[in-house]
Amino acid sequence: MFTPKYFNVHWYGPYVTEEAGNLTDPNLVLYMICGTHGMYGKNVPLYIGKTIRSITQRLKEHDWINREPDPVQIYAAAISKPFLAWDELKNEYAYPAPENQIIEEIESLIIFAHQPVYNTRSKGERQSLDHDFVVFNTGRRSTLLPEVSSMYWYG
Repeated sequence: MFTPKYFNVHWYGPYVTEEAGNLTDPNLVLYMICGTHGMYGKNVPLYIGKTIRSITQRLKEHDWINREPDPVQIYAAAISKPFLAWDELKNEYAYPAPENQIIEEIESLIIFAHQPVYNTRSKGERQSLDHDFVVFNTGRRSTLLPEVSSMYWYG
């Protein structure tokens, strides 16, 4: 049995597409695009992604945003370092970007748990990891679950 690592993913937003053009902070490594879906309703996660560039640059690659029936809302997130107790984290959420592997594992778990409409990667595959981790979604998280874990979602 592994001792899990705990991460805080602090979300900011929502931003309209024009405001999201100012999201150049390199510590914001995850983003979520929410909008209307005919089956799932309004303000639901349509896409969750990561970027090692700025979110602004990454959003330009999503040309489908302009074809959505309603304006989308953009959320951006920073990921904390692993922690064991909440008092280890400072009250500020300007976490420095973690290494890419951690970003990818957290992104993959959040996608697997929430099944956003336009994500194809990570929706159907359970990860096989040599460690367990827990993600707390805090801040302006829209409809994301407040907590997801590899133990629950990946078994």
